[in-house]
Amino acid sequence: MDSKSVSRFCLFKRYSFIVDVPTVEDYMVTGMSFGTMLDDAFSYAKEGVWGKWKNWLLLMANLIIFPLILGYIVRIYRGEKPAPRLEQWGAMFIDGLKLLVVSLIYALPVILLVVAAFLPLVSTFISSGALSVNFAAMSEIQMDQWMTAHPAILSALGTMFIVLLVAVIVAIIISIFSFIGTIRFARTGKIGEGFNFSEILAQIGRIGWLTYIAALVIIGVIGFVFWVLLHIFSFIPVVGEIVFLIVAIVVYPPFVLFVSRYAALVYECGEPAPAPVPAAQETAPGNP
Repeated sequence: MDSKSVSRFCLFKRYSFIVDVPTVEDYMVTGMSFGTMLDDAFSYAKEGVWGKWKNWLLLMANLIIFPLILGYIVRIYRGEKPAPRLEQWGAMFIDGLKLLVVSLIYALPVILLVVAAFLPLVSTFISSGALSVNFAAMSEIQMDQWMTAHPAILSALGTMFIVLLVAVIVAIIISIFSFIGTIRFARTGKIGEGFNFSEILAQIGRIGWLTYIAALVIIGVIGFVFWVLLHIFSFIPVVGEIVFLIVAIVVYPPFVLFVSRYAALVYECGEPAPAPVPAAQETAPGNP
């Protein structure tokens, strides 16, 4: 994307929580820019699969060998436009593995917290003999009596909910860095650069913190709506799960293109502006 195109997307004010306070005009301009970016991402996804049935089928197949679809995402993160061709499979597989490593490292604290949340509950259930109890045959009174006799389970449940809440908060904080970090890895080709937090913070600062958080919220809401609409198919009697799986495989590739392109555009809004080209000095008539 050329600098003029980027500037059209990035009509954002670069906010500071201390010095500059965003005005109503700032928010209006930001909203227009988000609309342009979403429109670009939608067109990008449409052009990438619509009428290109072979590419669409290959992308669906890549969902099974998931490092390939991750490697394809890396190419989109690098700013390739139009949607990159499905070629150089070996390089794409390696790029996908690298993106998987970066993503797993970012996710590790959340994974550990979730495990820590459930371990005490599982341990308490086992030690209390709950695994051998037929709770389905119990009446409500018997259930209350059994829980009263085993207060450690209630304590473990309380601990689990608190730790899970902490895990959600940590996941939100991590996503602020991982969103830019994964794209930074894709652009540099270095796994370590995905965790260059000083550069990640600088990138977010150039985008503008309010604008960046708004961008994450927008794509988060879109992802949630997509997830809800997709899971409606699972409620179809008898064949719901099969229909859900088929629809998910079909629509997931264009959705991946849409989200990845949107992320790349958000990242590009924090790219340093190119240095102005100095104007050629005029020479007096008769001088060489």
